[in-house]
Amino acid sequence: MYKALLFLGLVACGEDTLTVMRNAPAVSLNEPFEGQQFDEGEAVTMSGVVQDETPAEVLVVEWVSSIDGVLPDNDPPDSAGNVEFVTANLSEGVHVLTLRATDTDNMQGEDNVTIEIVNVPELPSIEIIHPLDGEQGLEESPYVFMAEVFDEQDVAEDLEISLSSEPGGFVCYMDIDGAGNAQCSATLSIGQYLLTFDVTDTDDNTTQAQVNFAVVSADDYDFDGDGYSLNGGDCNDSNNTIYPGAPELCDGLDNDCNDATAIDVGSECYDDDGDQYCEAPPCLNTKNTEIDCDDTNPSVSPEGIEVLNGIDDDCDGLIDEGTAVFDDDGDGYCESPPCINASGEEADCDDDDYSIYPTATEVCADGIDNNCDGLENEEDAIGCLDFYYDSDGDGYGVAGATECWCEDGEWPYTGLNDNDCYDSNAYAHPQQTDYFTADRGDGSYDYDCTGSEERADTDISSGCAWDIVFLDCDCDSVGWASSSVPDCGDSGQWIDDCSGTYDPVCYGLCIVASQDPLYCLLDYCASSTTCDPEYSSTTQACR
Repeated sequence: MYKALLFLGLVACGEDTLTVMRNAPAVSLNEPFEGQQFDEGEAVTMSGVVQDETPAEVLVVEWVSSIDGVLPDNDPPDSAGNVEFVTANLSEGVHVLTLRATDTDNMQGEDNVTIEIVNVPELPSIEIIHPLDGEQGLEESPYVFMAEVFDEQDVAEDLEISLSSEPGGFVCYMDIDGAGNAQCSATLSIGQYLLTFDVTDTDDNTTQAQVNFAVVSADDYDFDGDGYSLNGGDCNDSNNTIYPGAPELCDGLDNDCNDATAIDVGSECYDDDGDQYCEAPPCLNTKNTEIDCDDTNPSVSPEGIEVLNGIDDDCDGLIDEGTAVFDDDGDGYCESPPCINASGEEADCDDDDYSIYPTATEVCADGIDNNCDGLENEEDAIGCLDFYYDSDGDGYGVAGATECWCEDGEWPYTGLNDNDCYDSNAYAHPQQTDYFTADRGDGSYDYDCTGSEERADTDISSGCAWDIVFLDCDCDSVGWASSSVPDCGDSGQWIDDCSGTYDPVCYGLCIVASQDPLYCLLDYCASSTTCDPEYSSTTQACR
């Protein structure tokens, strides 16, 4: 829907002025499509719609090419505004096509699209099918000459093809089918010819193609196509496996046309190198049935020994397997890189075990250097244990960093747990049972990591007195002589024991006199014995 815009003019010179403004025509270009390509000379259909407040028939419509200018279209739009123009005369190149409409007020609307006109060859094309270079014709025998033709502008049936020869002149006109296949038949005399094929289109554009052609006698003609005639030495011109120098086949025939060589000797079923194998068993001169992959080399056979030489010596389909440059276990490494079948650049220390190679992960306690670095049971090996930091080497670590080792770890990571209470003294650990007279290094005597200090000697001696219970004068009272137990690391007097003495002579006389030994001893101890303490200086030990 298109509406006129009305503008009220300003009052001028005492009069009211009303000005009416129209819209430009609306234009829509429907075809061709943006980016479309056409062959040169191909019809291009252009269509669109123009609309205006005035009747469409009074609009001036133009088709404009950016290369060819205004195109010659004199048809006005119909009552609905539809316009169409067809042309096959656009020049080669990229065109901006514009549909333009101009109304009676000289106002214009337009729409455009970009297309390309592609150059098309004007000359027809021709390809000779028969004869090709080297083909021969047989004397007194018709030969079928064949070609294939094509033209961008004309259908194949409208083309004309003639065949001529030098010497000889015109030979024949060729029949053409709808697919462009052309042929004719003619008989030529013995001789050498230059054949010329001419194809002409409806615009008299002509293309030529030439080929050399020989017509020979029956004795010079190669009937079986093996490249040799009877005059050329072919001893059987009906079999293309028989000709001078042909390889012997396992067919019982003289393939090479040479009486000096035995039939089938040198063929695939004959052991030519004497290694007792041939290429296509069963063999004529050996009973082995395995295939020889090189019957010219006696060192190559199914029984061959593989060596580093770039050859499949044992005919198993592999080259140099088992040698230092071949990855035999399939782990990606060989013994002496660069490898011929693997990309690993480091040496494999065991090429018979696919689990052993330079980038393998070490395994604990398997007795193998898994990663070929000369070491076993390395850090982070499979099956390793976490060892805690153990600076004093007592087997007890502290919480924090760990290293994973197979057996004992490596200093300072030698702790199997993290419950060491003081990691600067190897005697301080949870299993300590000994007592010590010096602190562990930090002023503490907690050597067994219980959180408290335990003293070794806590008894105080009760003194010394003679003892009648055991009928002697020995007083065995052990302990500190002082009234209090010394602190850890402090020294004091320690009473080992109190030894009374008695008169053995007196004691013996009591017995001899049949006096009661008890009364004799009691009398002795009571009258003459004192306990004499024995002291030593002792330092209080703790844990």
